[in-house]
Amino acid sequence: MDQQLNPHFKATMTENGRVVVPAHLRKLLGVAGTRAEILFHVQDDKVTLTTKMQALRRAQARLGGPLPAGTKMVSEELIEDRAAAARLESGDEPGRP
Repeated sequence: MDQQLNPHFKATMTENGRVVVPAHLRKLLGVAGTRAEILFHVQDDKVTLTTKMQALRRAQARLGGPLPAGTKMVSEELIEDRAAAARLESGDEPGRP
């Protein structure tokens, strides 16, 4: 069977715990030829490998996708509110009645 279609891969772990991810698996993950951070997910006796970008895309899909352009995050609104309060306190902005 073609290695790229086979869902099972074999690698050897060295004495110090290093494992080389086979080239055909790196290609399937989209990280061939690059330095990449790989995420490990352990469940029972199974380990799943994924990339940070793939994990982010899965999370976005579960949460309804990326935010529309121009949408503010709560943290951005808090930063703006704190900056406005600091301007009021310093006298740089006219006070409100």
